[in-house]
Amino acid sequence: MSAMKRLITCLMALMLTSAMTFAQNRGTPGTEGRPIQGRSPAPAPPGPLVDLVKATVDAYNKGDISYFDKLLADDVLWVDEDGHEMTTKMFALYLLDRQLTSSPKRTMTVHDIATGAWGDTGWTSFAFTIDDGVNKRVGTHTALLRKIGNGWKIVLMHDSINGPAVPH
Repeated sequence: MSAMKRLITCLMALMLTSAMTFAQNRGTPGTEGRPIQGRSPAPAPPGPLVDLVKATVDAYNKGDISYFDKLLADDVLWVDEDGHEMTTKMFALYLLDRQLTSSPKRTMTVHDIATGAWGDTGWTSFAFTIDDGVNKRVGTHTALLRKIGNGWKIVLMHDSINGPAVPH
C-alpha cells in the first residue's frame, strides 16, 4: 500500500471515529454506555465482520493472545483511550497481553456493533464495557481492516472512553 493510500485510509478512519463520537448522546439505561448514533436503527448487517467482532470479544474474554497475534497486521497502529500509540504488532500485543493477564480478570461486553466492507477494506465499530469487578471502563472501539487471502488483518484501531466533554 502506498504512503498516500495509507494516509488517506488513516484520515478516513479518524474522520469516521470523530463523526461517531460527535453523534453519541449520554447514556442509555441498561446498556452502561452511549449507543452509536447517526446510523440506521437496523441491526448491523450479518457477515464476516460481525462474526469477527464477536470472535475478537470472545478471544479477549478467554485471554487468547494467539488470536490477536493472527488478527493484527505487522504494521498495525493502535491509539488507545488515553493517548498511547502502539505503532507495531509487537507493542499492541504487549499491551493486550497485560490486559488479558491482569488481576482482577477483565471481561468485555459489547453492543451496537456496526461493520462495513468494500473490496479488501473493512471497518468495525462497537460500544464496549470492560469490567474487572472493581472498575468499569465504558467506551467505543473502531478498527480499519485489510483483507489478506481469506482473512482480515487489523491495520488501525482506536478506542475512546465515554466521559464528560470538557471545554477546549
